[in-house]
Amino acid sequence: MTAAEIVLAFIGGLVFGSFANVVVFRVPNGFSIVAPRSACPNCEEPIAWYDNIPVVSYLVLGARCRRCGQHISARYPLVELGNGILWALVVWRLGVHPQLPAYLAFATALVILSAIDIGHHRLPNKVLGPSSVTGAVLLVGATLVHQRWTNLEHAAIGAVAYGLPMLVLGIAAPSAMGGGDIKFAPYLGFHLGWMGLSLVLGGALLGLVAGGLGAAVLLVVGRKGMKDAIPFGPFMALGAMVMLLLGAGALRPYLG
Repeated sequence: MTAAEIVLAFIGGLVFGSFANVVVFRVPNGFSIVAPRSACPNCEEPIAWYDNIPVVSYLVLGARCRRCGQHISARYPLVELGNGILWALVVWRLGVHPQLPAYLAFATALVILSAIDIGHHRLPNKVLGPSSVTGAVLLVGATLVHQRWTNLEHAAIGAVAYGLPMLVLGIAAPSAMGGGDIKFAPYLGFHLGWMGLSLVLGGALLGLVAGGLGAAVLLVVGRKGMKDAIPFGPFMALGAMVMLLLGAGALRPYLG
């Protein structure tokens, strides 16, 4: 893996991060992600191409709309940067192989779904559905190229192994687990399982631990109360991405 490939992945991630921002804003508000072109939510002035360069335009404009001066949320550059960094890390971890497109799409989907869950406390089917279909098609394609059918079998097992316990937990304690989280789990398990079944267990455990610690921190600092809902999707995504990037070996010191 060369430095040039990682830099190109980062730049590509920034570009797709800009698209991710469109999805994060429009889907929860019921807008089409295809049209019209991006505009300021306050003055509705269409955004020129030179004001839509990932991260750079945000800094040049001083986080304000060029026309009306409305403040631009820091979420926009954070989503772009986050997606760029994840793409670079995925390329560094996996290299340029047939499964790479699937995991780049996976990383972007995790960014989108996490941002929506943080802002709206839901994981919409309009994002999760197409992401699941895209992931399945790309990983089936990678399986055909590699001719390693065990990977696909493990992906299917991973989807069930992660999804079924979450379904049981959601039925037993509906206040603790939302419907979106239950549908999110098989999606994560499918992608982790294709890389190895041990990643599924690790991703699920890390997600639960991160969610518990995150909730405790939010309660301690006063950002959330005991009765407030805390989005669990971003913690599930974090656990999955950590396992994808570090591999099963990351858990060996703790599991023996």
